[in-house]
Amino acid sequence: MKIYGTLEVFLVEQLKEHGDVSGYLAAVMEEYQIHGNLATVQLALRYVIEAQGGISEFAKKTGIAPQVLSEALESTDPLRIDTLRTIFGALGCCLSITPLEAVDVHIKVAS
Repeated sequence: MKIYGTLEVFLVEQLKEHGDVSGYLAAVMEEYQIHGNLATVQLALRYVIEAQGGISEFAKKTGIAPQVLSEALESTDPLRIDTLRTIFGALGCCLSITPLEAVDVHIKVAS
């Protein structure tokens, strides 16, 4: 059995091993819809990007300068929708709209 030093290391390794991050990101976005915690989304994106080879490697896929990408993920300001679209696109995912009634009944619009 492999022992991991931190939860972060464990998550990054799991994301590397499984490759498909869409389920993980969907769960994170669902949590964001419920709780409205942007820091959780940014942290999850940092884990996913780390699993993809790190900021420098991932920045090449997005065309976003590594410093700009890093600052966007570390900022307390909300991510711009065009930045999210670019990041999700490089991960093979897309942003989409789903009616609330079509999603889990526990989701409420965060206020």
